[in-house]
Amino acid sequence: MGRTRWLQCAAVAVLAAGLHLRTIGFDFVFDDLHLIVHNAYLREPWSALTCFGHDFWHGTPFGAAYYRPVVISSLALNGRVLGWGPAGFHLVNVLLHAANAVLLLILAWRLGMPSRAAFWAAAFFCVHPVAAWPVGSIVARVDLLPAFFVLCAWLAWGAGDRPRPAWLGLFFLLALLSKESAAAFLVVPLLGVRATPDMDRRDGTRWKVAAALGAATAVYLGLRLGAGLGLVVGRSLIDPLTNPLGLLPLPSRVWAAAELSGRYILYLVAPIRFTDPRDYVRAIMLPSPFDPGVIATLLLLSAWTAAVFVLWRRRDRIALPLAFALASFLPASNLIVPIASLYAQNFLYLPLLGLGLALGEMLGRIEIAALGKRDRRLLLLAGLAWGGLAGASFVEDGIWRNGGTLLTAWS
Repeated sequence: MGRTRWLQCAAVAVLAAGLHLRTIGFDFVFDDLHLIVHNAYLREPWSALTCFGHDFWHGTPFGAAYYRPVVISSLALNGRVLGWGPAGFHLVNVLLHAANAVLLLILAWRLGMPSRAAFWAAAFFCVHPVAAWPVGSIVARVDLLPAFFVLCAWLAWGAGDRPRPAWLGLFFLLALLSKESAAAFLVVPLLGVRATPDMDRRDGTRWKVAAALGAATAVYLGLRLGAGLGLVVGRSLIDPLTNPLGLLPLPSRVWAAAELSGRYILYLVAPIRFTDPRDYVRAIMLPSPFDPGVIATLLLLSAWTAAVFVLWRRRDRIALPLAFALASFLPASNLIVPIASLYAQNFLYLPLLGLGLALGEMLGRIEIAALGKRDRRLLLLAGLAWGGLAGASFVEDGIWRNGGTLLTAWS
């Protein structure tokens, strides 16, 4: 790695960490209180290991909805090493986001993006307000950790190099053990069979990759079932106050989830403060299939899917990050199955990873088309856009300062 690239890595790390550094002074809020402050189990001597035999909420009053032992293990080790005050936990979240930004930059290079385009893509990922949620909320580490391991798995899969199946399987397993939606990574090697036709077939590399991913999935499912959890969240475990969509019958849930998904997608594109005036408790307030928001969202998701398919058929490598962004968005959107939460912008962190790579690919093509010439107007526009995102992210960080600021932001 040349000196210029080392400097870019350092710049990205400083940008990602510096923007969110003030969160180190924030308090425990919301789910942090249940999983860390009031969770005696987390302080048990061997909880970092025994958590692999329990559900995510073990030691709290909440039901066994998820299996994310790597996150619980990281929280237990975090408390032992850096103390049980909030500062140490927030510091690790900041460092994880910075590490993810650097890994995205390296992955962009490995995917063949020009240096400047890769840097702007990583900077976009650094400063987007979506990152304020998983960084500001300690427990939202459930999105930082799977992103870290997905990026490692993507690199091990062989972006611009030969795959390393053993490392690929290990990183994918750790991603699954951090959050279920990390399974979205499977679309990358699956679609990559066609999108990367230069991968060597002669030595059985693709079969080794498939075996590694299959073994990781089997181990994950075995551990999950061994902990007494099913494959999906039971509707009885969904608190209707936290997610009223969980109790809605089909197709009403689909229409309501579609409209909400449209708001999430809009927030990814234009991250102005997220709001939702819809009342999902009263049946008379629920959207119908003919509401403009529902129609627009379903058309957008259909167009997104169609674009991925067309680009994949053309062997265009941009299909992979776009497919990953879509595959990681859908499981948490309530469109497929209801999940435990209605509002959680942190689940957009994994889709943001894919969109950041897709943006870098497009910027690289623009740069190549311009024969490498620097257009000062474009640089100024990009700088203003990224600066606006950084400002919005700084403001979004502030809602996690304490319980009062969080409740004020949600009211």
